[in-house]
Amino acid sequence: MHDQTCETLWESHPARASQNASRFWEGFRALLLMTLGVFAFLPNAQAKPKLSILSTQNTAQLPTANAGFPHPEEPGQLFFLQRTLNANTVVYTARFDANGHLDATAPIAVYWRRFADAGAIMPLRWYERLFGFGVRLTQTSQNQRFVTFNALKEHRLELRQTGPFSAALFTRQNNQDYQLIYAYLDVDDSGLLPKVTGLRLYTRDPQTGLYVTHNIAVSGGTYSQ
Repeated sequence: MHDQTCETLWESHPARASQNASRFWEGFRALLLMTLGVFAFLPNAQAKPKLSILSTQNTAQLPTANAGFPHPEEPGQLFFLQRTLNANTVVYTARFDANGHLDATAPIAVYWRRFADAGAIMPLRWYERLFGFGVRLTQTSQNQRFVTFNALKEHRLELRQTGPFSAALFTRQNNQDYQLIYAYLDVDDSGLLPKVTGLRLYTRDPQTGLYVTHNIAVSGGTYSQ
């Protein structure tokens, strides 16, 4: 009876079922990319893919990784992630209370901005939040907060309040702080599962005001477990 009911529902709504299956597969692939080390450039990373910094480049203007993909411009935006697969973007934004202070319990919101689907906002699926794109907060003092991504819990970013209704995420590399802006993954999608071949990380040097692009090669970036 249960099997018959499921079969009837599938036949009654084939377009919806197909769309849901497509979205599930896209979300699953995105989760794979996250666990393959999108944030593994952080210091002392112990990720399976081998990452090699090819070059860094300073520019006065923020470079655009893909001219065909819009950049989100969300209130309180902290960071976003894009991939060659499509324009759909994972966005991280800061949440504030009525006085402009970071929210004490949930200072970061994470969601999809589906530019490949009319720009709609879509919440993370439970498995994306739990195993991939979701974040956890550790607050060591009233003004110091550290953030970890669920896919890479051993590495911390610092969430800083930079003014009323203003905040930024920072990573520390070689004893220097960089403000995270966005990351772009080069993905080979020709096989059954995606393979990450490169990572471009776009940051800002708060000391010089220049944008710093970190070009990172990725080898062994095939999901195999």
